[in-house]
Amino acid sequence: MNQLNDQNPNPIFSLLGNAVSQCPSYDKKVNYLLESRKIFLFNQVLQQKIQNFKDQNSSLEQQLIQPQKKQRRKANEISKIYKCSQCEKSYGSEASLNLHSKLKHPIIESESKTYIEQSFQI
Repeated sequence: MNQLNDQNPNPIFSLLGNAVSQCPSYDKKVNYLLESRKIFLFNQVLQQKIQNFKDQNSSLEQQLIQPQKKQRRKANEISKIYKCSQCEKSYGSEASLNLHSKLKHPIIESESKTYIEQSFQI
């Protein structure tokens, strides 16, 4: 090989000579095909992990870019001016008070009939 390097001034031959001298010797006990498959599969797994990290990174970036939701007021920040007539519990809106009344203080059917009849009397 040294004769090739001496006879040809081409740098490709000098690189080839250096590469051949750096190659390890062939071992008959090693299954090189199996080793190359292992390396290939390992590279495939690494590429998938890299892609997963890229996807996670892009989703995190989108979350940072998107406007955040409005913050809800805490219970102690709401002025509770609507009070239940039966249990004196207070609420911040009339809708909440009505919902409480329906759930906690349901009107019995006989009471509702008398209430309706009284409201329609002239």
